[in-house]
Amino acid sequence: MDFKLPYALAYSVIMLVAVFVVGYLVARAPFVRRFYLPTALVSGIILLILSPQSMGRLSPDLQLSSGFYDLWRTAPGILINVVFACLFLASPLMPLKKIWKVAGPQVAFSQMMGWGQFFWAGLLALVVLVPFFGASPLSGALVEVSFEGGHGTVAGLANVFRGLNYMEGREIANGLSTMSLVSSLLIGILLVNWGKHKALLRPGGLVKIARNKVYYRKIVNDLHKKGITLREHLTFKRVVAHILLVAASVGLGALIHSALAQIEGLTWGRIGVRVVPFLPLFTFCMIGGMLVGEFVRSLGMKVSRTIVQLISSITLSGLIMTAIGTMDLSFLSSDGAVFGLLYTVGVVWTLFSFLFMGRRMFKEYWFQNAIISFGQSMGMTATGLLFAQMVDPKNRTNAVESFGYKQLLFEPIMGGGIVTALSMPIIALVGLLPFTIISGVIMVFWAIFGMYKFGNLKSII
Repeated sequence: MDFKLPYALAYSVIMLVAVFVVGYLVARAPFVRRFYLPTALVSGIILLILSPQSMGRLSPDLQLSSGFYDLWRTAPGILINVVFACLFLASPLMPLKKIWKVAGPQVAFSQMMGWGQFFWAGLLALVVLVPFFGASPLSGALVEVSFEGGHGTVAGLANVFRGLNYMEGREIANGLSTMSLVSSLLIGILLVNWGKHKALLRPGGLVKIARNKVYYRKIVNDLHKKGITLREHLTFKRVVAHILLVAASVGLGALIHSALAQIEGLTWGRIGVRVVPFLPLFTFCMIGGMLVGEFVRSLGMKVSRTIVQLISSITLSGLIMTAIGTMDLSFLSSDGAVFGLLYTVGVVWTLFSFLFMGRRMFKEYWFQNAIISFGQSMGMTATGLLFAQMVDPKNRTNAVESFGYKQLLFEPIMGGGIVTALSMPIIALVGLLPFTIISGVIMVFWAIFGMYKFGNLKSII
């Protein structure tokens, strides 16, 4: 197919929708649906199978055109800005003291897991990956970037990978993101059933709730509670208005990023110190969403959380599809061992955090609270919420509320926040050893603080 504008973009979107429909049907096939794999993940795998690098080698007549993949390859880096702009657009800012009171245990637990991913991956890189496999010291950051950050963060850090001449790291990170997402669903479901067997959960409705998921039905149920139908809420005018708000958030984030780059160029940038180019745009889009939301609410207007979540969900689905579908698999032959070891370290640490530290950092309902952060730290926010629906469908433990407020204090820092964005530049600047030591100290701090302040420090003995 000869891809020329203005039709190329339209064709690529139509093809994405078609593959998404196929992915939806596959995800709901009797055998596949028992694993509760998201449609976007299944669709992305289908795109990867049909790509020139996969199907092109087996049966070229069945492969999708490389022109599609050339366009889709640019999509994740763009779509992640929309996802982050939506994070706090519909969330009114609360006093920090109130947020901390509700979300403190979740913050401590998630910070411990995030910094632990930096520490253990850094230690692995120092002891094994760099000396024995010739891996880059930057590999010490890949577990947190991939597990906590996910496909969107990897896409948003494309310029960082490129600027540090570590493009193979981007492919390893994409592979880790995919494997961690799949693993989080499979392992998480096993943990939920184990928790039910150990009487750690309230009885009833596990499979039914899981099949209902947390995406479409959650939105519909929230509206029904208010006496509103989805058709009444999703009017054309209202949807367009919210799309414009999201666009304004992205635009404001880009403006802030550009302004900081200009300031840097006129100040410390003159002596060769460059920081802003390594800060991904999506971090500033998140700030833009906060500011636009507050401005709109100050005018007496309402921002619909339902519509913003819908825009974010659709965008995230497209992001995951294109990120997985355009993955370069060549890293498996050159860096397969590095990939496998990093993946193993990430899974083992996250499981240890859940099984050993979770019960010691949450005084009440440790399983319900820890399983949400487990799902997010290996998959994505929606995975954590899926597990929340499975273990606490009526939200009797308030774990979901705590998790939601935790995002306000966690996302700007870890899991795609400022620390995640700067981790590789910092390693390149100061070295992997200092970065790993600092990560270990912070990990231990959050573990002890969490057990002392919110849990039971004595139970660790």
